[in-house]
Amino acid sequence: MRDFVNTVEWQEDNDSWTSPADLERWFADRAGFIVGKQTEGNLVLARRLREGLRNVLLQHADHEPVAGAESDLDDVLMQIPLRLRVGDEGELALRGDGDRLDPLAHILSAVDASRVGGEWERLKACARDSCRWAYWDASRNMSGRWCSMSWCGNYAKMRTRSGNPLAAEELAPGSGERRPARLLDVAARAGVSIKTVSNVVNGASHVAPATRLRVEAAIQELGFTPNLVARALRTGNFGSAQRS
Repeated sequence: MRDFVNTVEWQEDNDSWTSPADLERWFADRAGFIVGKQTEGNLVLARRLREGLRNVLLQHADHEPVAGAESDLDDVLMQIPLRLRVGDEGELALRGDGDRLDPLAHILSAVDASRVGGEWERLKACARDSCRWAYWDASRNMSGRWCSMSWCGNYAKMRTRSGNPLAAEELAPGSGERRPARLLDVAARAGVSIKTVSNVVNGASHVAPATRLRVEAAIQELGFTPNLVARALRTGNFGSAQRS
């Protein structure tokens, strides 16, 4: 499950799944079974499940998910065929429909097994917003917040010592408010790269129409507002930023 969530490294905008064939190879290499031919739709659904689970892992670490994360995950779960079935020795287990196990049903079966075993809450996502890497919290009291104390944890310590402990790119624990959406969240919801979202926001013409529609829908669902000042600093065009 951790490997599934960590198939994208958002800090580098590096996704292991760039095509349906990548999804097929990942399940063969990491999950140990061969899946049927995957489509672009399968890929988008897998990415949505990945990010829905990541938002749950953020909640495990007491961080608020982005707006609409739960309902989007519910929608994904409704599309994955999964049934409770009796095994050869009378045991009950979650299985997919038909003879071939749906690859995403395999992931959900693993989630349920870890939940039953009392291990699910120990899987968390890093509190650093630009990271969000899934990690196993092995601390005795389950108080871990960072994927690595030597990297993200050390960054947090340096922020604290500087007198400004909560940077803009960190997640506020237990705030009770939905955190504002960033480019990363739009990319995750639409199942595309951060660069693709940036292209859509900036009006680039080379984005495929279907992809553009997905990104625009995600922007609307999340209530994402582009940072016009930051864009002006990059481009040197301050006209639109001043008008807004």
